[in-house]
Amino acid sequence: MSQCSIPIHMEPRAERDEVLGVTGGYLRIKLAFQPDDDEPWRGNEELISFLSNLLDISKDKISILQGENFRIKLLGIDGLEMGQVMGKLKPHIKA
Repeated sequence: MSQCSIPIHMEPRAERDEVLGVTGGYLRIKLAFQPDDDEPWRGNEELISFLSNLLDISKDKISILQGENFRIKLLGIDGLEMGQVMGKLKPHIKA
């Protein structure tokens, strides 16, 4: 089974969820959630949910390998290679 690792820069408080593209080696993703000190994991759940919908895979195929409590994260995606991930995300990247 294949797995790829993707460095992510997550930006909360956006107007809408969107993929901005790759900048500085990170896949930039904006999410329309408001961070909450009482629920710090919620941003991770939002990110995984958003990506699972775009990639058309189940949420349990996406894991946070590093940066669980930070905006910069390293995600592991089971069952897809990097080219497949980027191919599925390409139509959703904001031009």
